[in-house]
Amino acid sequence: MKKKILSKIINKKSNTFLFFALSTLAACNNDSKKILGLAGNAASEGLEKLFEESPSINSNYTISTNSPDDSRGDGTSSLPIEVTGSVNASPTISGYPLLDFTFNSDGKIDFTNISDVKNISISNSTAAASFTNLSNDLEKIFVSGTQSGDWNITYKPNSFGTLYFEWTNNTGTSVELTSLTINEAGQFLFKNTGNETITIPTFNIDPDDTQRIEIGNDNDGDIVIGAAANIEGTQGLKTISLKTFNDGDITLGTPGTSGLPDLQNITSIALIASKNGNITLGDLGATTSINKISSLSVTTEGGAISIGNIKAKKIDAINASGNEFSSISIGNIEISEAIDLITLSGDATITLGNFTGDGTVKLDASNMTKMGINLNFSALTGRVDITSTGEDDIISLGIEAGKVISGGGNDNITVAANATGNSDITTGDGVDIITLSAQSGIDIVKPGGTSVNINNKTANTHAAILSDKIINFDPNSDKIGFGSVTTSDSNFLSATGASSFSDALTKANTAMASGKIYYFSYNVASATDGFGLLFNDSNGDGSSDTFLTITGITTDVISYQNLIIA
Repeated sequence: MKKKILSKIINKKSNTFLFFALSTLAACNNDSKKILGLAGNAASEGLEKLFEESPSINSNYTISTNSPDDSRGDGTSSLPIEVTGSVNASPTISGYPLLDFTFNSDGKIDFTNISDVKNISISNSTAAASFTNLSNDLEKIFVSGTQSGDWNITYKPNSFGTLYFEWTNNTGTSVELTSLTINEAGQFLFKNTGNETITIPTFNIDPDDTQRIEIGNDNDGDIVIGAAANIEGTQGLKTISLKTFNDGDITLGTPGTSGLPDLQNITSIALIASKNGNITLGDLGATTSINKISSLSVTTEGGAISIGNIKAKKIDAINASGNEFSSISIGNIEISEAIDLITLSGDATITLGNFTGDGTVKLDASNMTKMGINLNFSALTGRVDITSTGEDDIISLGIEAGKVISGGGNDNITVAANATGNSDITTGDGVDIITLSAQSGIDIVKPGGTSVNINNKTANTHAAILSDKIINFDPNSDKIGFGSVTTSDSNFLSATGASSFSDALTKANTAMASGKIYYFSYNVASATDGFGLLFNDSNGDGSSDTFLTITGITTDVISYQNLIIA
C-alpha cells in the first residue's frame, strides 16, 4: 500500500459515529489502537504496530491467474494487491493485517486460505470486487477513490458476519457501483467520510442472515442506495438505523418508487437527521406486510426526513419529533391490527399520509408546538383515539369513527359519510367545524363555543356567522356537550322567528334575563339551508356569553335532552 493511503486512514479527522441500535461502533480517530473494529474488539499487536510506525512497502502482489503465488508477511506490513485478470482465485496469504486491493479486472477472491487479515482496503478500482469466504475476524473494509461494477461480498457459510464499510469519496465526482450483494452477513454497517456522493443503485442482502442495517453519514457527500430499485433479501431484517452528522444526505429507497418490500420481521427503525443532512427511506412492507414494528423513531435537528408507505399488521410505537424549520413526512399507513401509539412533538412540520386497513389507531399530537396536523382516517375501518395539536388541524374519521380531543386553533373535523361507529369529539378555543355522519350512531360533540362578541350582528346565513358549527346533527341520537350546568326543561328554551344573528341574540338574552341558561333559535332568518343557534349563559349574569351553530335544523327538534355537560 502507498504511504499516503495509510496516512489518510490514520490521520483522517472524524466525528464520533454512533451506531444506535444493537451495539456501538468504535470511533475512527487519532488513537491508532482504536482506529478499526467494533467496540471492545482490540486490534492485534501487529496491526497496532502497522499504524504506529511507517511500515515497509512491499512489492505489489498481482493476481492475474486462478493459482497465484503464496505471500507471507511478518504481521507489521500491508500487502498491495492488483487484480489484473478475470480470475477466480484462492490465494494463500498470511501475516498481513491489511490488504490493499485494486481491481482492474472483474475478479473473485476466495479467502479460504487467507489468514491474519483484520482489514481490507479497496482503492481506485475500475472493475467489480468480489470476495468469498470472508472470516468474522475481518473488522472493516475501507473503500476510497473511483469504484465501479457489480460487487459481491460473501462471508463463510453460517458465519453471521459483520460487514462494515468505511467509504471515502473525495474524487471530485460521484462514485457509482452497479450493484452490491452481500451474503452470510448478519450486519451491514456503512459509514461515509467523504465529500462526494456514493451511489449503489442495486442493493441485495442475505434473506436468511442479514438482520441489521446501519448507515451513518459523517461528511458532506450523499449516500444513495436503491433509489430506483427495490432492495432485495430483506426478509430477515430486524433493525434499520440511519443517521446524518453533517450536510450529507442518506437515501435508502425512494418513497413511491422503491424500498424494502419484504420486511416482515423488522422490529426497530431509527432515523436521526442533523441540521442539514436529509434522510429518505422508501416504502416498507409493500409486498409482504410487516408483522410488528416495536419502535419507529424519527428525529431531526433541521434536515428533512421522508418515509414512504408502510404496510404492517401491528405497530407498537411511532415517535416523530423535529426542530423548527425541519420537516417529517410519512406516507400512507396500512394497518391491519393496531397502532398502539403515535406520538408527534416539537416544532417541525409533520405530514402523515392516509390511514387504511382494519386496525385501530391512537395518536397524540398535543406536543406539536408550531404547526397543525392533517389526519385522514376516512378509509380506515378501525376506531381511532386522537389528541390533536393546539394549532389548526384537519381530521377525517373513518367507518368506526372514534374519539378526538383538539386544542386551540380552527379545526375541521369530519366523520366519514358511511360511518356506522360512534364519535366523541371535543374541541377547544378557535372556530371549529364538525361534520358528522348521516348514518345512524350516537355522536357526542363537545365544542368550546364561540364568543357572541366577535360576530357580525347582521349576519343571516350560517356561512356568514363566525362560530363553531355542527353539521349533520341527529336530534334523535346525538348529544351536544355545552356549558357547565345540567340542562332541564326549566332552564332550556327553544324558539323560532329570529331574522338574523342579532335578533336571535336579543331573544336569547331576553330568555336568560328571566332565568334561562340555554336558548336555541331554530330556522334563523327562515334560511333555505336551515340552521339554528344555541346560546349559553356561562357565567349566570342573565345574558348570553357563548354560542354555536347547528346546521340543517328548521323545526323544533332540539330539546334539553340533547344537551349534556361539557
